[in-house]
Amino acid sequence: MTARDPKHLLAGYATDSLGEAERNELLRAALDDQELFDALVEEEGLRELLQDPAARQEVLAVLEQPTGWERVRAWFERPATLVDLAAIGGLAAAAVVGLALVTLRPSSDSTAARPTGAVLSPAHVEALLGLPEKQTVPAGIEIEGRADAPVAPGEMLPVRISLRAPARVVLLLAPASGAPSQAWPALGQAPALVPVQAKGGPAIVSAAVEAPPAPGTQRLRLVVAPADLDLGALAPGALERESSRLTIVDLRYQVKQR
Repeated sequence: MTARDPKHLLAGYATDSLGEAERNELLRAALDDQELFDALVEEEGLRELLQDPAARQEVLAVLEQPTGWERVRAWFERPATLVDLAAIGGLAAAAVVGLALVTLRPSSDSTAARPTGAVLSPAHVEALLGLPEKQTVPAGIEIEGRADAPVAPGEMLPVRISLRAPARVVLLLAPASGAPSQAWPALGQAPALVPVQAKGGPAIVSAAVEAPPAPGTQRLRLVVAPADLDLGALAPGALERESSRLTIVDLRYQVKQR
């Protein structure tokens, strides 16, 4: 018959459920095994605690409580109710919405641009709008998904800009009526710096521009400057001298009557 490991008797010693022979066997083994002896000393404190009826009842109550996993398993094993089906339907809808949001995120081709440098003054805006168009590097601008269709007054227009990076970029608005302004980045922010592309090729920048409230033909001007040319740091009168380093592309679109 295989000898029993005395360490298996420790749990029974703590709960005072060993027979006399088993208890003596455990104590004899502890005299020759220091590790077992130390464990027995620790169990002695627990045994004394469990001999108190109130403490014993408290420990048993805790042990009888189901674990978190057991509660989850019991929930799934019980018959489904209408409330359960509604909850599952809500979770499924949330999952679909979450998937749609992931799908609608900008693609990795879109480049993050951040305002940097000096802010353009109204005089800078007027001077830049007064320069002739000049296509010195490949660059383009388009309103996504609208083709030539007129837009509503005040409508937010998704604009797609393609250019060679690195560069500083700003969009200016020359409305059919009213004062010209900076359309993107927001008024009071410097032109946006487009970083170098990791994979090479043209950079694609997405922007949002608000259409003017007045109807008529509107002119949106894309100004692209080299990364080392801070347009706002120059005097407005000096911009014409730097025009050979700029790429200037105009986009015209119609704002319809209200």
